[in-house]
Amino acid sequence: MNGRTLLVGGLGAVRDRLAVAALRAAGVRAEQLAAPTDSGLGAARSLGNHGQCNPAHYPVGAVLERARGSGCIAAFARAHTWLVPASCGPCRLAAFPLEWQRVLEGTGLAELQVERVDPLAFLPALDRGPGFGLLLALVAGDVLESLGHALRPYAADAGAFETALERETAAVAAAVERDAPLDEALGSAARALRGLPFRGDRILPRVLLTGEPWTTLAGGDPSYDAAVRLAGLGAEIDAPRLIDWFRALAWQSAAARPVRSLGALWRRLARSAGLPGRLSHPARLAALAADWYPAAVRGGSGFLEVARALEAAGSRTAHLVVSLKPFGCLPSSALSDGVLSPLLARQRAGPAFLALETTGDSHASVDSRLEMALHAAALRALGEAESACAARGLDLATARARLGRQRVPELTGPRAFASSAAERIARGEADR
Repeated sequence: MNGRTLLVGGLGAVRDRLAVAALRAAGVRAEQLAAPTDSGLGAARSLGNHGQCNPAHYPVGAVLERARGSGCIAAFARAHTWLVPASCGPCRLAAFPLEWQRVLEGTGLAELQVERVDPLAFLPALDRGPGFGLLLALVAGDVLESLGHALRPYAADAGAFETALERETAAVAAAVERDAPLDEALGSAARALRGLPFRGDRILPRVLLTGEPWTTLAGGDPSYDAAVRLAGLGAEIDAPRLIDWFRALAWQSAAARPVRSLGALWRRLARSAGLPGRLSHPARLAALAADWYPAAVRGGSGFLEVARALEAAGSRTAHLVVSLKPFGCLPSSALSDGVLSPLLARQRAGPAFLALETTGDSHASVDSRLEMALHAAALRALGEAESACAARGLDLATARARLGRQRVPELTGPRAFASSAAERIARGEADR
């Protein structure tokens, strides 16, 4: 990079942190950008085309904020290269490189180099060639995020859990940077997190997050921090992973072997952290969505949005589907949401549907809509728990007291109830 330092960001705080560690392990100078913010969005939008979708402005806004905090914008531009994911697919508004250059030039950062990365460029790294360490770090980030989603809603002390998760993420990043075995590092992190106090008696609704890749993966303000916010409001979260998007892109490019190899990599690292290793094959998901969203229609998450929601409805793993998309996103707002809203409404006892567009200026409205939708989902979860208790001849208070003495639920296999508490009761875990 000609002596420049790589700026890395845009794939979520955990994945970004591990990516920086992997680059440093390869001898590359790299720094992590702060999470994109609404203030950065506003700064970038003021210099660019107001009609562009948010991924054109949130990422470059993070660069602007970092540069302005450096003390000298011109020197910052000469010393750094911005590493950024390429466009998420075909869209009339996705002229991201031109928009980024326009914003950078408008703020005195014209000399900042921009290095775009095509997600498919990671596929050759599966043969343990150049870039394998970076790919491994990104999948490890998926594992840590999934572990956080699984445990966070049951944490007895939310603050202590976030502190512990930050500490264990730093430990895994250190392992990546010194090229230590990630299986051991992830296993150690999982044991430390599971050793915290939890409330296994909670009856929580389950929420499936879906939407456009950049919005759902970036976290923070671009997604209204929905995963963490929903967990704090009392919900189990099933969120998209980078590995799912990589596998879908590989399958669409007719690269069958990388799909298998990526799945094997996920299973290895997930199981080291005690997480289920199963992934739905992209071909199965494409078939599930085919009648409503053909896989040939490209852009963003494409058929994955529809397929994941239908899969959740069929397997009874969600009370609510929340679709996140950036302002101006045609593939999701005009297509996926238009399909999902009536489709889920036709499902017998299926999940409710809530579409949220991230505009950077409507947090109060989002909070209100999320809380109302979650309240209805929580009532459904409670009703399922009461039905399960009635079938087992238990009263709810006794069942909850018995569940509270057990570990955080880690359920696998077919479910009769979306509610994990109800499912545990139905499986006899509260009988003694």
